Amino acid sequence: MVKFLTLHKQQGTQALHDLMVHPLGNMLTMLALAFSLALPATLFMLVKNVMAVTESWQIPNQLTAYLNQDVSGAQAQSLLEVVELWENVKSTSFISPEQGLVQFHQSQGFDEAISLLDDNPLPSVIVVMLVNEDMVSATALAAKLRAESEVEEVRLDSEWLQRLSAIEWLMMMLTLVFSGLILMAVFLIIGNTLRLHLFNHKAEIQVLKLVGATDSYILRPYLYTGVWFALAGAVVAWFVTLINGLILNTAVENLAILYNSGFRLLGLRVDETLILLMVAGLIGFLAARLVAGKHLREIEPV
Repeated sequence: MVKFLTLHKQQGTQALHDLMVHPLGNMLTMLALAFSLALPATLFMLVKNVMAVTESWQIPNQLTAYLNQDVSGAQAQSLLEVVELWENVKSTSFISPEQGLVQFHQSQGFDEAISLLDDNPLPSVIVVMLVNEDMVSATALAAKLRAESEVEEVRLDSEWLQRLSAIEWLMMMLTLVFSGLILMAVFLIIGNTLRLHLFNHKAEIQVLKLVGATDSYILRPYLYTGVWFALAGAVVAWFVTLINGLILNTAVENLAILYNSGFRLLGLRVDETLILLMVAGLIGFLAARLVAGKHLREIEPV
């Protein structure tokens, strides 16, 4: 067992040394792997931040019913009293067109625009607070409100969260698809690089087979080479992702300030970085095992 581990250590160290003998060509391959791995890592970081934002927002427990323009104040109050008795209604409030206009006057940027209007265009509004915040109950109550003749439109305030959730799901799917394509490209880059290494050492491999070396013994250094390539690319990809996060964080901070938020972009955690290294190392190993192993079997001593 000790001899076996010593042999692995020697071959792994020798594979790393051989990569450093030709730094320029190997550096280009490593950078190609790094930038390839940086794309799915950056996409994952963005999706993780979107999920962190959506998790911090609760589903609003509020419905807003906009009444028809011809509905009088008495009719609106009558509807308000009826709605208060409905199941799953916690409380209701009424906003008259005059109150709505005052609120718009108090909103920054609307005062000048409203002063140009001859008449008050705002409808009466009924705001309904719900007891249950689940989407099924809220949707059912919204449909019941829409059935009232005095109601022109009902807005469920969680609809925008549903849209955001759909965008989040789309980003996750895009991340998975692009990650799969990029990881396949990493596999092909490592496999093709090791194939060229095999052909460059064809004569040496033939001699080793003549003296009785097994395919597994000859293949082992190439397995380590594939892993070293992948790990080096993953480390550089981590730094590239870190730089991308710092650049994007500036834009995120500016956007957060507009919403009076202190949100900052979350980078890759230690466990996520380890997963990146392990996935890259596994791809490097598999590429070497499958591609280099196949071409190694084709090389026979003459």
